[in-house]
Amino acid sequence: MGFLNKKLIDFSNKAMGLNISDSSIKVVCAENGLIKGYNSVDVGPDIFVDGKIVNKDKLVEKIKKAVKEVKPKKTKTNKIRISLPESKSFLRLIGMPDIEEEEMKEAVKWELEANIPLSVDKVYYDWQSVKGIFPEDESKSNILVLAAAKKVVNKFLEVFDLAGLDVVGIESESSAMTRSLLGQKRSQKTSLIIDLGRNKSNFIFTVKGIPCFTSSIPISEQTIINEIAKKFKISAKKAIKIEKENGIGHFFEDDPLFTSIESVLQGLVNEIKKSIDFYLEGLKYSESIDRIVICGKLSGAPGMIPYLSKELKNNVEEGNIRTGLNPEKKILPIIEREDAIGYATAIGLALGESKIN
Repeated sequence: MGFLNKKLIDFSNKAMGLNISDSSIKVVCAENGLIKGYNSVDVGPDIFVDGKIVNKDKLVEKIKKAVKEVKPKKTKTNKIRISLPESKSFLRLIGMPDIEEEEMKEAVKWELEANIPLSVDKVYYDWQSVKGIFPEDESKSNILVLAAAKKVVNKFLEVFDLAGLDVVGIESESSAMTRSLLGQKRSQKTSLIIDLGRNKSNFIFTVKGIPCFTSSIPISEQTIINEIAKKFKISAKKAIKIEKENGIGHFFEDDPLFTSIESVLQGLVNEIKKSIDFYLEGLKYSESIDRIVICGKLSGAPGMIPYLSKELKNNVEEGNIRTGLNPEKKILPIIEREDAIGYATAIGLALGESKIN
């Protein structure tokens, strides 16, 4: 189901991936599963406030710059696929009667009304069947629904139109990130992606490579930096340097750095455990979490992976964008390794996807 000639669940692959966050704009061009060009432009604090666009003209100029300076291979298309932040979209798995597609279209509309905090006439939505992938009654079919407020989507569409770009597809960040970190082939495992971002952290639960539940918390890299600055009574700039060089410190010995942020880290662990418990005991989409992958600003912080592995009693691995690239051409991506994970969402958007079978 398309909207405004765009698609919320899009399967074409001839478009750039463009991801906007409150800190940067990232663009990736891919051909045949290989990255051919990329770029990143910082976004200042005067463009977004609480996730809302407050300086449209400046954002347009930033987008133009990001696309124009793609390297090493320049882009020849103005078509883009974009992502919507988890906080601005609604991803839901809904059980529906096993009925014909035409009837399903109308039934989804009414079922959606009961599952999102906005009325249907105020959202754009799209859906696809994921029958047989999640637990379900024989008489029912599970469908994956993505909805987004028209007000939010229209604002972004206006900005991209002013930048001379044609939006051909819109996805949730979770869908794009899953594609780049878990790959195109459907894994039988249940995976949890923990995106430790600059201003928030997202938890993405997937089954066979399909995101089915997401949640967000305010604990982030910025939270840790603020805590370091507060405990050591230093500037934010010095705190950032300490975090970059030393990560979270040594949790297995008496380390002042780790001690200063231990309460924040424990808060993160508690939130992860609560989300896992809700997923397993409340939603019951899976019997266990088989794999945990972390990405985002804090994923490469020294000490983070062993600490989370210990606290969660599960092997935690750092995300690898190579997973989503062409398996027959596993050459080193042109993006530097230390920067690559920050492009996970844009890479997932650029790769596109074939329909779920």
